[in-house]
Amino acid sequence: MQAIKNVKHDVVAWQIDMLSGEHGTCWTSDPNNAEFVQWVAKSSAQRHEASFEFLQTTRRYEDKNNDKLNIAEHFGELIWLSIQDKNFEGVQTDRGILQQVRDDAKESGVRGARDRDTLREIWGTYRGVVHLGRAIDLCENYSGQKWDVLDLAELFRKGLSENYPKGTSQPYVSPDDQISFVYLSKLSGPRFRDPGLPFYVD
Repeated sequence: MQAIKNVKHDVVAWQIDMLSGEHGTCWTSDPNNAEFVQWVAKSSAQRHEASFEFLQTTRRYEDKNNDKLNIAEHFGELIWLSIQDKNFEGVQTDRGILQQVRDDAKESGVRGARDRDTLREIWGTYRGVVHLGRAIDLCENYSGQKWDVLDLAELFRKGLSENYPKGTSQPYVSPDDQISFVYLSKLSGPRFRDPGLPFYVD
């Protein structure tokens, strides 16, 4: 949550830089911007500290968590595909999602994903954010499409929290365990469907 707050500060700093790039410093003398200019001045130190903290968070993530999050995202991908295929495979059954992730890890030589207990721990830790990682991956892989990453993240989040493995009454990921990105979408235009994706995007 602290990292998210720091990102917000980073976005504000980017917006101020963009504003200055487009209008120079003239916007600072506009009486209509007086309150905003005062806020910019008062919060400058806070933004500087947030930028430093965010860099530290990024380094820690890359050093310790990147591989684990990638493994968790593979869980999410296999679950999503199982939902789309109407198979609703279990996570911990004999040939379920966990075993499939383990087999894929062995085949690809991925470290830290061959032990079942380690995989359970990774899934338990990161399942609440895999929908965002999946959305980011899709936006990167289909960069030509004008998708909103948070729209996709919400779509995946609902899929994981509203569908159940066969024979169970619990969703793949409880909504209580998920980070939800609720906001007003600026994405507009006709519905379209990419042949490689099993859903429509507004």
